[in-house]
Amino acid sequence: MVNGINTYQIISTFDGSTETCSVSEISRKLKLNSILCELNEQGSISDSWPLVHETLVTFAVEFADYALKHYTKKKIPEAEACITLTKQWLNNSDSVSAEELMAAANAANAAAYGAYAATAVAYAADAAANAANAADAAATATAAANAAGKSKEAELIRQGQFIVEYLRAAA
Repeated sequence: MVNGINTYQIISTFDGSTETCSVSEISRKLKLNSILCELNEQGSISDSWPLVHETLVTFAVEFADYALKHYTKKKIPEAEACITLTKQWLNNSDSVSAEELMAAANAANAAAYGAYAATAVAYAADAAANAANAADAAATATAAANAAGKSKEAELIRQGQFIVEYLRAAA
């Protein structure tokens, strides 16, 4: 917390580079193999959490599931099936192949062409299959909120708060 505002720092475990951000920027800036740090009022690290592939997929699927439930007007069975398959992968990565995840992602994307929430679902499955980061699903879920007439900033804050609360609970 710097000047009364929650502030975070993302440290790359590859090159040690750092990036400071607010809670509303966390979901867009997370990357694989980094550490999310919470800063105290003096700007020192008060808590930190490593970010691994499965954690980022958890965030991506949560953002996608939330967008699907809150920002779409109709059911998209292919997207729901994709979320279920991605959650199955999170429970046991050997139970679902990368090919199955990609097929589910493609089906979700094709079923609702132009629907941001379904695209976020596809990004979540793609993240599971390809070790991508959560930023694509987060950005697409934010676009879904915006398209539904919701506050983009409120969605970004919700995502950042979810991330921090999840990491605190998992520690």
